[in-house]
Amino acid sequence: MAGQPDFFPLGVATGVAHCNRTKERAELGRNMLDVRHTWLWGRRRMGKTSLVEQVVEDLHRAGREVAATTIDLLVAHDARDFEAQLLEAVERLGVLIAPKGRSAARRLGEAFGALKPEFSLGALGLSMKLSPPGRAGQGVVEALLGLDRAAGLHDRRAVLVLDEFQQLGAINGGASLEGALRHAVERLVNVTCLFAGSQRHLLAPMFEQEDRPLFRLCRKLTLGRIAAADYRDFLRQASDRRWGDVVADRVIDRILAVTARHPYYVNALCSRLWNGSTPPEVEAVDAAWERIAMEDKPVAAARVVGLAASQRALLRAIAKAPDGVQHPAAHQFLAPIRLATSTGNRAKEVLEREDLIRRENDDRWRLVDPVLAWYLRRL
Repeated sequence: MAGQPDFFPLGVATGVAHCNRTKERAELGRNMLDVRHTWLWGRRRMGKTSLVEQVVEDLHRAGREVAATTIDLLVAHDARDFEAQLLEAVERLGVLIAPKGRSAARRLGEAFGALKPEFSLGALGLSMKLSPPGRAGQGVVEALLGLDRAAGLHDRRAVLVLDEFQQLGAINGGASLEGALRHAVERLVNVTCLFAGSQRHLLAPMFEQEDRPLFRLCRKLTLGRIAAADYRDFLRQASDRRWGDVVADRVIDRILAVTARHPYYVNALCSRLWNGSTPPEVEAVDAAWERIAMEDKPVAAARVVGLAASQRALLRAIAKAPDGVQHPAAHQFLAPIRLATSTGNRAKEVLEREDLIRRENDDRWRLVDPVLAWYLRRL
């Protein structure tokens, strides 16, 4: 496939590899330019990072320069660790928004004076080091407000992405950090904050509960599965670019069925299929999917082992329903698996909270992870 574009990367997908998301891209782009802080929810490997990077590319192509960087809070363990990560991100953004030249350090020094910035010039250009104040949380406020001043001085827009943001609520000192963020973020006029996360039951309360500091601070954007019609158009274009021939509709339908239109698994499957010298047939789809599912089977099995017996029973019953389940907690569905209605209701709530099942647009409940569904159907 020398010289061929990679339509199906397993990492970040931008450019020709980015499938649709037109509505989300437009909304997020407006939010970035208009400094509308946003909380973005999407399950893991649904394409949150790809969306953000694609929007930044979209803005650059439109002549709207936006400096952006991301911090990943998945392993943040306390308030000081969060503050250190935030300062490093602000240091990167501060240098990105500053123009080249001798005046850059001087003007950044004016913007970040409270954090005693130190500058050095190396092979990669200017770098900046900020010193946090002694009081926990104050560095968060000073860093964000300093970045906003720097962006204003240079008439630039900056975007700070805080990924897996729900982890902030679980760390020591997280509540005070939420308050510090509120104090700073609501004063920003040149910097947009994007709070992204994958665990909705932890992320949503941070912005939707009245007693939380970040209540109603942000716009909400939810990232779901890509529509089947959009995927069909994308796969046809990708096959025409690869082989000069359009892959058969029955093959596309099979790809979308086994992957359940999960972006990561669509790419994982198609990256193998598009390695062939001719467009694949259904048999090739099934064989490649079997290999992928077998490789990921240990991960799926580990998720099942951690569930209570009633939760495992309900999850397996939903997985085995060919067209999903309209009422997974109803007596007629629970009776064959010997669960009481009250037990089934509690199990359903846990499975939904853990993002193992979800109600689709047709009001039927299905498993989120297609490999987990494949694994349970075989038990």
